Parts: sequence; C-alpha cells; structure tokens
Amino acid sequence: MKYRVWILFLGLVSLWAQANEPVSVDSRGYVEFYYIDSDHNGYVSRAEARSIQGVERSFDAADLDRDGLLNAREYKRAQVAAKHN
Repeated sequence: MKYRVWILFLGLVSLWAQANEPVSVDSRGYVEFYYIDSDHNGYVSRAEARSIQGVERSFDAADLDRDGLLNAREYKRAQVAAKHN
C-alpha cells in the first residue's frame, strides 16, 4: 500500500512540475515542436495540435502524408499556414 501511495505522490509532483515549466517559443512566436509533441513520439497528433489555435486550423492542409499526424516538417508548414490565416 505504501508503494502505491509513493508512486501516486511522485506522479502528482511530476505533473505539478511540468505544469509550471515555461514553454519555449521559436523566433516567430510559435511553440517549439518538442513542447507540442507532449508524448515525445516524434509527431504532433490532432489532440496535441488543439493547444495551438492556428496549427489546429491548418492541421489537415499541413498533413501531407494524410496519416493524421504532423512530423516536424509538416508542423512548420502548419505554422506558416496559420500565419497567413
């Protein structure tokens, strides 16, 4: 039982630390790919893109291979499209 409580405690502390971590933006003011890719699998999913308004709107146009995910190159394309919208 103590083991489970300890794991829960560490998990909550980790979430709190992540929530208070400043988010880095690039020179154009967009959130860097690494921070949007919250599960760090190398892709931005539609759910992850929802956190960035312009990127969510241009998601489909930027998803060149139509796999429902944006890789780093496609994410940059979504940023450019969002800037022009």
